Amino acid sequence: MEGTLERAGKNRAELEKVLEHYAGDELKYKAACYLIEHMENCYFYADPRIDSLKSLRWMATVYREGQWLDSVKRVWSHFSYRDTRKVYDAEVITADYLIDNIDHAFEVWGKRPWAKYYSFDDFCEYVLPYRIANEPLEAWRRVYYDRYAATVDSMYGGSDVLEVVKAVRKKFKEEGFIWNTHFSLPHCGGLFLLDHHTGQCPESCDITVYILRALGIPVGTDCYIASPYISGAHSWTILRDTTGLFVPFWITQTEPERGADDGRPKGKVFRKQYWGQLEDVTAEYFGKNSAKVKIQCPPEVKEVSLCIFSCGAMTAVDRAERAGQEVTFHNLEPGIRFLPMYQKSKGGVYSAAGYPFSLDKDGKVHTYVPDTLHTRTAELFRKYPLHIQMKEYVAALTGSIIEGARSADFRQTVLLAHIKDTIRTNYVWLDSLPDSPVRYIRITPPGVRYTEIAEIAFYGKDGLKLDAELYRIPAVMDLRHTGNYMTDGDILSYYQSKEQNREPITVDLKKECRVDRIHIVPRNDDNFIRLGDEYELFYQNGAEGWISLGRQTAVTDRLKYDRIPSGAVLWLRDLSRGREEQLFILKEHGEQFFY
Repeated sequence: MEGTLERAGKNRAELEKVLEHYAGDELKYKAACYLIEHMENCYFYADPRIDSLKSLRWMATVYREGQWLDSVKRVWSHFSYRDTRKVYDAEVITADYLIDNIDHAFEVWGKRPWAKYYSFDDFCEYVLPYRIANEPLEAWRRVYYDRYAATVDSMYGGSDVLEVVKAVRKKFKEEGFIWNTHFSLPHCGGLFLLDHHTGQCPESCDITVYILRALGIPVGTDCYIASPYISGAHSWTILRDTTGLFVPFWITQTEPERGADDGRPKGKVFRKQYWGQLEDVTAEYFGKNSAKVKIQCPPEVKEVSLCIFSCGAMTAVDRAERAGQEVTFHNLEPGIRFLPMYQKSKGGVYSAAGYPFSLDKDGKVHTYVPDTLHTRTAELFRKYPLHIQMKEYVAALTGSIIEGARSADFRQTVLLAHIKDTIRTNYVWLDSLPDSPVRYIRITPPGVRYTEIAEIAFYGKDGLKLDAELYRIPAVMDLRHTGNYMTDGDILSYYQSKEQNREPITVDLKKECRVDRIHIVPRNDDNFIRLGDEYELFYQNGAEGWISLGRQTAVTDRLKYDRIPSGAVLWLRDLSRGREEQLFILKEHGEQFFY
């Protein structure tokens, strides 16, 4: 409390006024103390340029990027909101603002039938807070209540808080949320998000928390700060259930269900507190456990970090004091490969303190010690996991029929190819085609998803690429995914149809030709082996770090490596391009296993 009051300086009187206001109300006084005690390090960024960027993000959403976005991004490429002025809540917050927040939170909470199942501590942590993170101070609570309360209450009037959240989600999905990653911004604030449902996972979580807390529903935000599977961090909403347990969900994708899990590997899970701290809640997801591992590091190193590897970088997700040549880490997700690391100086580069390890569901520690006396041969197809969405994109063309004809009306057709087998790479070559001259080629997709093609090309008997132009394509989703992207030579750009149907794409070869090969690249993440790129494979060897197994330039869609130590954790680097890379091991028959 005193720390906040000292931070307030000249504004101290406003905070003391709140305490005096509630001097005769024990619970509200305690609530005011809770907020003020945790306020000392709460702040927001103040700069008119942040508001400009928020408006530009919304314009990019409305216009689906349009033609202006690249020039706008160049203008703002130098700007970082982290360099702007921090304004601490304690220095500017008013008594009226805090009193209104407290009074309305209590008023709504007192009307809710589920409130009797919760403690006062639950109310303080999951309903009462006036902010989420570093967004501007705004009077959002009554506005959100007025927008959603009547509609949600009309959809469900019972006491099962889970059903109330489902009603909110139904209303939210009707309003929609548009994914937008443009510009780096602090948390946008409740009033902006109320009318601009756009952003990334933090924004979708923020607006969920605003809605539900305004309705007296106890919720928070959980996250992982580094993924052991794909790149980046992720956050989602958690509902404090009347059973005392937490129900995780992500309003844009998943229905809240007791006992459900999104299936994402997490490693370590943290709960975001409104005053900026992260609370380790991994045990709530995976139970309490511990892993004691041997370490090899200089005796002066007293603390060892638990690290997760992602895209070539180590992120510390926990720390522990060493005990001799061992260290014990607590509460880990089973099956995740962690690395014990240390820093020779604060903020310095991480060095290996031992071998990678994982913990199984029975609490047994498995250490990945490479066996250089027993080696393996493997064919490598990727440098990064193929997550579920990418599997769907790549497989979406399975079942496509490719026909040729001499005339554009396709009165007489010849079947050139039928993609029967599931596509497993991003380079699809179709050969052994019928020896019939055609001018027009028609690609009819299976229609189970949007048609999404990154590249398409046709080759004659002499091996040369045929001159081809798009003759007719289905309507495009938006300007980011026009037909031109199928022939621009960039396998990350792609055409996307507006509808999910079997409407074909027609190509004109400009003259009758005998087509010997067809090359199709489905929408993908460019993390398969790319022809012409240089790669290097490493294995992790404890305190010695990463040991190279040699460089190769890809001449096919796979790399063959011999003499790979058994039991090793491996890292395949693309030295030519890209940043998405993840660790893997080899399974029984030499298949890559990322998770």
